Amino acid sequence: MDQNFLQRISLIIQTTALFLICFAAQAAHAQEKIRFQGLVKDSINHQLLPYARASFQKTDQLNKPAIHTASDTTGLFTLSLDTGIYQISIQLVGYNQLIKKLKISATTIGIQNFWLQPAANQLKQVNVIGKKPLISQQKDKLVYDVEQDEAAKGENISDVMRRIPMLSVDGEGNVQLNGQTNYKVLLNGRETAMFAQNTKDALRGFPGAVVAKIEVITSPSAKYDAEGIGGLINIITKKAIFGYNGFVNAYYSNINYQTSTNFSVRSGKFAVTGTYFLSGNHNNKSKVSSETLPLQPSFYQRRFLEGNQVANRFLNNGNLEMSYNIDTLQTIVLYGNVSGGHNKSRLAQHITTDLTNADPQLDFFTQNIRNSFPTYGIGSDFIKKFKSNPDKELSFRFNGLFSKNDGLYGSLMDRANDDLFRQNDSYSKNKEYTFQTDFVQPFNPDLKLETGTKFIFRDANSDYLSLSRTAEDQPFEPDESNSDSFAYKQQVYSGYGSLAFSLNKLNFRTGLRAEHTEVDGEFFNTNTKVKQSYTTLIPDFSMNTQLSKSYTMVFGYTKRLQRPYINTLNPFVNNNDPLNLSFGNPELGAQTIHTLSWQNRILKGVNFFSFALNASYSGNMITQYTTFNETSGVSTTQYDNVGRNREFASLISFSSSIKKLRGGFNLTLRYNKIENTLISSQHQEGISGNLGTFFYLMLYKSFSISGSGGINRPPYTLVNSQKAIHYYQINFGGKFFKDKLNATVNFNNFFNKWRNNYSFTEDSNFSTRVHTQTPFRVTYIGFTYNFGKLKENLSKKRGVKNDDLVN
Repeated sequence: MDQNFLQRISLIIQTTALFLICFAAQAAHAQEKIRFQGLVKDSINHQLLPYARASFQKTDQLNKPAIHTASDTTGLFTLSLDTGIYQISIQLVGYNQLIKKLKISATTIGIQNFWLQPAANQLKQVNVIGKKPLISQQKDKLVYDVEQDEAAKGENISDVMRRIPMLSVDGEGNVQLNGQTNYKVLLNGRETAMFAQNTKDALRGFPGAVVAKIEVITSPSAKYDAEGIGGLINIITKKAIFGYNGFVNAYYSNINYQTSTNFSVRSGKFAVTGTYFLSGNHNNKSKVSSETLPLQPSFYQRRFLEGNQVANRFLNNGNLEMSYNIDTLQTIVLYGNVSGGHNKSRLAQHITTDLTNADPQLDFFTQNIRNSFPTYGIGSDFIKKFKSNPDKELSFRFNGLFSKNDGLYGSLMDRANDDLFRQNDSYSKNKEYTFQTDFVQPFNPDLKLETGTKFIFRDANSDYLSLSRTAEDQPFEPDESNSDSFAYKQQVYSGYGSLAFSLNKLNFRTGLRAEHTEVDGEFFNTNTKVKQSYTTLIPDFSMNTQLSKSYTMVFGYTKRLQRPYINTLNPFVNNNDPLNLSFGNPELGAQTIHTLSWQNRILKGVNFFSFALNASYSGNMITQYTTFNETSGVSTTQYDNVGRNREFASLISFSSSIKKLRGGFNLTLRYNKIENTLISSQHQEGISGNLGTFFYLMLYKSFSISGSGGINRPPYTLVNSQKAIHYYQINFGGKFFKDKLNATVNFNNFFNKWRNNYSFTEDSNFSTRVHTQTPFRVTYIGFTYNFGKLKENLSKKRGVKNDDLVN
């Protein structure tokens, strides 16, 4: 699969999509529309019932999505319908569901009354009885209902994701989506600096008790930014009910800790939801060793490093969201978040260098690293629905993200003849402003148009200073060649159009997104400028068909984009070890990747099975690569758009329940070949993948046992390709005080004290093997306490829900 072949596929798909758009647009006017009005009333006292949910579905099209609306404050709802016979469902908390059939034609006039009978039992507790399915599918996305997952209350989101189809999580918490490590994580449909900076640590620190559901989108439509190569993971948090509720959660283990709290309140049209959590680890000790062997004549024959590292991490995050329903059709949302933390580590190593023409050289190396990353964000959304068509929507959004990264690297190289002290200080800050507007226009249940524009402005600055000295009593001297100030501005202008339509049993989604990027960078000390200007067209095509009530097939093609992050752009040279240098590249361009996918999903009751095949290609992959200088013995690691990666993967997911037992597995088998287009001798290829299993068993009344485990090998890379790692855990849980208190005891990897991670880098000139031992055996205890009072379900009262932001 080469780039020309994929470009031809892209052209064919775009031409076909244009034809289908024109065809569907002509078909849009074929149906006769009827303006239908209904009034929802209490069957006992004849009172009007606001915020009741009404669903309409043609009796001869029960396999297609229903049309939904809600009654306003007067109990009235209005929508446009095709003529035909409909099955109508009216629901409201505290009332029995009403289901009836009604023929709608040109002679249907006047307002139809719908009488709801009060239910015998009213909801009085926070905990709502009645189970929903854990997994559901909605055309191009899969939804996992975290609220229905009892084990999630005592876990972080990384652990919950082990049970979600098409997601895999290894023993270190690295998440893959559809076999890809490049994806974007959204929080309530929005980007946050927390997930952009360090996805793994953010997911491991995010409590499962906060989350309502998780959406997995493997083929994002043209509505979404071109960034996020593997797809999108949208985490939807719990919202305020009509009244108040909340929880307090905490766990403590031998290597880490976490605590969180959430409070939601709603009164009338106003709602507030706040969440705060913090997590960290103790001074965890690990062992690190590496061996470098020159494969060409060099001034040394072998360099071996061995030592210990002590690491400390702290992360905290707070989110506050306020929403106001102006009326049943208009909602304004204000939100903000503050997060940050620090990483500290100390490394002490013995270095043995076997010189070619001299006795072995013994050195001692110590390094202290301190890194802090405070961030915060603010934003506002305005969403307007339309009375004539509840699925018609206009939205305006603003978001501002502000982050800093302050790193201090100090080291001492204690050598036989002299000493070398280094102190490197790197400080960067980033501002990002986003303005976005989206419009959704459904013409009929089988045809929907989405269009919008977006502007992103990024302003990044970096100051880096390198100091050195050869004796402790001497002052530090600046290294002018490795000290500079760097300014980087990036502007992204984008617009899109996407059309979703149905032809018989086939559902199509096709669209095009155009993104224009302007980059303006400057190094002030060296008076070096970096300028880029490019336009990228992102075609999107997806087709799915429901072959039966339970079997759905999805085919998709996407072209995605990945722009470089500030840490990959920063040219600061980490030279604490003078024979191991690393730095970023301010001239990095955007990476593009083409992906073809074919998915088969079977969802029947509590049983879910999926089988997928993916093929992807990138010819300008942003990747790290290492070069070795035989004369000096220096290894240099840098970033560039020099990766050519071909990947083929098969994915199988299965989950099921038998009485009180629920379990399943996720399997990914992958072949990839990555080449350095600059250095032909650097290439890696092979088979990798992941197998993860899980189970949950309700033992007796309120007591349960759950667990997960698996084996993972990441895809091959040019630098530090890793060997396979296994992992496992078992968890005992219980509920007390009328299910308000959830307690858990967890045992992770109890047969192994240390995790042994092996990685390698090699080409025709050298090979490097790295062995890392980190704490593996973990025992923790945790609890979650829920409080609050349920008066009425909020989802029936709001005109807009945050989970509607991702379609």
